[in-house]
Amino acid sequence: MDSTYWRTGLTLAEFVERMTTYQDKMQRRLREVALSDADCAELARLNQPVHTLVMTEDWCPDSLMNVPILARVVEAAPGMDMRIFIRSRSPDLETYYQARDVHCIPVFTFLDADFDEIGTWLERPQAAHERLHAWKAEHPEFEPSHPNPTLTPRERGARRRALLQSLPLEMEGWYAEGLQAETVKELKALLAAMRV
Repeated sequence: MDSTYWRTGLTLAEFVERMTTYQDKMQRRLREVALSDADCAELARLNQPVHTLVMTEDWCPDSLMNVPILARVVEAAPGMDMRIFIRSRSPDLETYYQARDVHCIPVFTFLDADFDEIGTWLERPQAAHERLHAWKAEHPEFEPSHPNPTLTPRERGARRRALLQSLPLEMEGWYAEGLQAETVKELKALLAAMRV
């Protein structure tokens, strides 16, 4: 990674403008997501340059939840900036992450002033894994490996699509109930560990 490659990434505004999935929801979340005054004050002390590389896709519900949170963190820390790379259009970056056994999105990689990697955060906060696991247990038809034998393939597909439509709204509730705070906490811990 270098400054030339960095500049090929999208700004947040460019990413949102090009979204074909969840654009309205992303715009709303970007308006609504806010950090606490204490978090903003703590992040305001992080004034060394940190470039935040995001690899994602616009259809990803975890990105819909966490990119707006990261955007507020970047805004609060005067030394941070952010660029977004679309995984399907960034094969070299995808290969880099796959070589590190990273296959999920979003990926937030923090880089120093020289664009050397200093930390990476993956997908969702740890507490969200538990919530999602419980949700999948409540909706076994979501997993293609657990088909309901009483439904036709077409009916199973329709149920899965309906669940995919409702999942982001349920996830927003989870984040409002505490997962946003967990994301911020994990990102702050990673930044603190970098001693920026």
